[in-house]
Amino acid sequence: MNDEEKAVSPVIATILMVAITVVLAGVLYVWANNLASEGTDTTLNTLNTYTAEDAADETGPGAEDTLIKMQMTGKDELSWAFVKITISIGDNVFTCSVLEGDDCEISQAAGDNDNVWEPSEYLFLKEGTEDICDGTICPITISITNGGRSVGGSPLILVDGASGGSSVSDSSSTGGTTVTTESCSDVFAVIESQDDVSSYSHCTDLRALYLHQTSGVTDVSLPHLEKIYQYAYFHQNEDLETVSLPNLQEVEENVYFHQNDALESVDLSSLEEVGNNDDNDGGYVYFYHNYALESIDLSSLKKVYVNEYGDQGYVYFDNNDELLSIDMSSLEHVEGYLYISGHDVLSDIGLTSSLTAVDDYVYIYSNPDLCVPSLDWDSISDSVSMGSNGAC
Repeated sequence: MNDEEKAVSPVIATILMVAITVVLAGVLYVWANNLASEGTDTTLNTLNTYTAEDAADETGPGAEDTLIKMQMTGKDELSWAFVKITISIGDNVFTCSVLEGDDCEISQAAGDNDNVWEPSEYLFLKEGTEDICDGTICPITISITNGGRSVGGSPLILVDGASGGSSVSDSSSTGGTTVTTESCSDVFAVIESQDDVSSYSHCTDLRALYLHQTSGVTDVSLPHLEKIYQYAYFHQNEDLETVSLPNLQEVEENVYFHQNDALESVDLSSLEEVGNNDDNDGGYVYFYHNYALESIDLSSLKKVYVNEYGDQGYVYFDNNDELLSIDMSSLEHVEGYLYISGHDVLSDIGLTSSLTAVDDYVYIYSNPDLCVPSLDWDSISDSVSMGSNGAC
């Protein structure tokens, strides 16, 4: 008997192979897409912000201290596949990760999904493989990006160790009404009382200027100060009403004003550059939740620089409830982003045709009394978002 061989015809076989290939390709695409964005519906252009504070843990030798407590605000869930968090002290930069084995470890609290950073979820940044902070006070700069774009928030935190912090200062009493000016370039000026302000009134430069959670300090006036090599940091000072630094021309890192409830005016009228330094650290101008602030004079500010990683370099104003005006009439170039949002009575931001470039993006939203200056925004930045502002 002859054996009869039965098989699928070549045409049907070809059709089946194509169908199987298409199905497999679809399955792989869905799997890869879910893997990259599991648990998040956010875009890479998130408008989320974050707050950060000292975790209130003792710091000392050994890589085991909890340094910073952080919380996300906004509506987007940020996937860890796209989020990068680094912290730095001076020239030392440390990478933070949700996985063990990095310089700095991220632990999540009060969230439902370990694959993302959720709105309102708390994070703790802890020392991992590196002893990041082994002193009584550590100025830590935070950088957070989502898909390569900076996330706004509290970018500078001074982590206070067991002793409550201290300053390194050299000051002299000039006496009388005549002030003999001198350089104080090595002085980290921590102001804790009104008397401390006069201790630095003769300085033409400072390493840093720092006010954190003071009471009784109402006015910071340093008329001879021309340069700050690191930062001007004003955070949660309950009685501070005025800051006058009329001759300050350069801040090599950042200008930071956050939650100074009684602050009404800030004079930085001679400040020209922020973030321009030999170490390529970059810088920023940051005003957030200063509820009584009415005016900010930045009339000489021309440029804000990014750092060597492309971070920072931004100008940020958010939810300063009584803010009426910001004078930025000389601003020419922001290497990061320009963000102005959430001001109920803001009517003037002082931008002119001097502004020619914002390298990252422009976001001007929810300022109902603001007539946004009629500039050639499309040539200034590739990404411009504006809305819910006043009519012109």
